[in-house]
Amino acid sequence: MRTARRGLLAAAAIALATPTVAQPAFPTRPVRMIVPFAPGGATDLITRLLAEEMARPLGQSIVVENRSGASGTIGGNFVARSPADGYTLFMGTTGTNILAPFFVADAPYDTQRDFRGAAMVAGIANLLVVGSAVPATTVHEFIAHARANPGRVNYAATGSGSQMAMELFLQRAGITATAVNYRGSGPALQDMIRGDIHATMDLISSTLPTVQEGRLRALGVSTATRNPRAPDVPTLQEAGVPGYEFLSWQGVFAPRATPDVVIETISRAINEALAVPELRRRIGAMAADPMGGTPAEMDRYIAREVETLSAVARAAGIRPQ
Repeated sequence: MRTARRGLLAAAAIALATPTVAQPAFPTRPVRMIVPFAPGGATDLITRLLAEEMARPLGQSIVVENRSGASGTIGGNFVARSPADGYTLFMGTTGTNILAPFFVADAPYDTQRDFRGAAMVAGIANLLVVGSAVPATTVHEFIAHARANPGRVNYAATGSGSQMAMELFLQRAGITATAVNYRGSGPALQDMIRGDIHATMDLISSTLPTVQEGRLRALGVSTATRNPRAPDVPTLQEAGVPGYEFLSWQGVFAPRATPDVVIETISRAINEALAVPELRRRIGAMAADPMGGTPAEMDRYIAREVETLSAVARAAGIRPQ
């Protein structure tokens, strides 16, 4: 018994004498932020603004790198397969991290399996807009018009987000319309002005100028609250479409196995950056609204989005191409 006790005491002494291996400090070198689109777009600009402010609390620079292609999935796959050490981050979007599997054949990653969120960054509302070919000034009138003209109403889908926002509306409203695909908002809005296209659900940054010029009519905003840029436009929920909410957003992701302490450090830096008034002003100037939040809040939000929009894609018969 004494021998066993002496052995335990010796082992305890060795354990106490052995130095604890600490988690390496983060970051000790520059961090890369991958943007999955070409330079110059809203996601790229927001990323560069955020990176500049995040560098202060992190104490390291953040290098923004553009890796575009395949609807943003090339950049996403690069980050998903990178070392999970926090030094390679992804500025993901609704399109790259929720909608890609519905629209891109053989999408190379699964957001919930391959990523974890650090914090949401910014969100942009969509507007339901109609042209002169539609005799409607309210959402109720548009719904009535679609029901009275089955198979004859169309809408411009200017990307996966635009199409999904509209399909969610159609399903919640109990009506149908035919999608006409466009490469960008400009040609779609021109066709709406001419009367060839009846409606669209596109970003407020793209649609509001034409509405303000009086050439198109805004019937509803996609978010749960009214947008200060168009305060007279009701939300679609207010206009009588229960449960409708859609947001086009950007958020920072890391590879799934990234340690909690690293994710928390990144998240704190994002939230500190988003609290800077000048950054908030510059994001707002792009018709976006700063968001922020915790990693857990972001992961819960992503899970809800995947569940809701997966059902919408199935009901709409959307197939990856």
